[in-house]
Amino acid sequence: MSKRLSELYGLTIYTNKGQYVGRVEDIVVNIEKGEVMCLCLKSFKSMREGGDEIRRVLKEESISYDDVIEVGDIVLVNKMPAPSPKKAA
Repeated sequence: MSKRLSELYGLTIYTNKGQYVGRVEDIVVNIEKGEVMCLCLKSFKSMREGGDEIRRVLKEESISYDDVIEVGDIVLVNKMPAPSPKKAA
């Protein structure tokens, strides 16, 4: 089965244990390989190009496409995004 990338935007994401993760707001694609790399829970539209916020979203608010189990009416994934450890004050 195949899906157009445009059909992924706005889909709800859940873990395989039924935990709500969020919605697909942006998608990162490797153009050279022609494959989806990750689904992002936050849109990049309002962010500065190459900024720290983009790096943070990619690290903390994204799901690697390797962790996607199934895509249908929802996106089913193996695990929640990994939050970064809190820095000591």
